[in-house]
Parts: sequence; C-alpha cells; structure tokens
Amino acid sequence: MRRLILVCSGLVLVVAGAVGADLMPGWVLRQPADIEWRPAENLPAGAMVAVLEGDPAAEGFFTMRIKMPDGYRVPPHSHSQPERVTVLSGTLNLGAGRTFDAGATRALPAGTYSAMPPGMNHFGWMTGETVLQLSTLGPWTITYVDPADDPRTAR
Repeated sequence: MRRLILVCSGLVLVVAGAVGADLMPGWVLRQPADIEWRPAENLPAGAMVAVLEGDPAAEGFFTMRIKMPDGYRVPPHSHSQPERVTVLSGTLNLGAGRTFDAGATRALPAGTYSAMPPGMNHFGWMTGETVLQLSTLGPWTITYVDPADDPRTAR
C-alpha cells in the first residue's frame, strides 16, 4: 500500500491507497506529456498556448503557458488584470512603454518572476525558444497600443 503524506501549516494528513490526481478532489495535475499546445489567437503568429487550469475567458483564477520561438516579438500592449509571469525556459527581453524598443528591454532568464499591474504597457522579444507561465485572474484581455498589431483584427 502506498501512502501520500501532506503537511500544511503543521497539520499532517496521511492518505492510504493509490497516489494520483484522482485522489484529491480539485487537484489539478498536468504532466509535460499531457500538456496540449495550440496556436495563440491573440498573439502574433508563431506563439503556442496551453491552458493548465481555469479558463482565461471566464471570471476567476487561471494558469497558462505561452511558448514562443527564438526572435519572437510581442508588440506593446496591456492587460485589464495583473499579469504574473514566470520564465520557465529561454529569455524574455521585457520592456515597458508604448513604443517597441529592443534596446530598452531587460533580459529575464529562466527562473525570473515578474508581476505587472493592470494597464501597464509592455512589450518583449525572445532569446531562444521561450516558455512563460502566466497566472492571473480572468477574463484575460490583451489590448495592443497600436490596433494594427492585433492579430485578431487581421483575420
């Protein structure tokens, strides 16, 4: 018999039986092989997105990953909710402002965490294939400074 031992704030919970995501109601577990990537509709072509938890279009908490190729650029934009980003791999070169300026960015390597307030205009470009994990509240919106940069209007 296998046991799962959970410790939280000094409370120890021992659960006997099989250990897995079906053991605890509400437990979300995404193994790398199970993550489903799809093209990101609200970012320039080339980005892939995988929703890990929740629904970015609905009210409430969600987590997603965004995968972008080397040299990929995200034009200046903002969000209506706070944006909390962890760089999982590659390098996000992040800048703030209404105009894209690659020379005014800061290199954020894997392991970096960034929290930006709602309405903050920012932009970026990637060094190496870059994967970001974004956790925030929905509904998630992206508003481009220049509407011509919005891939949803080009379709």
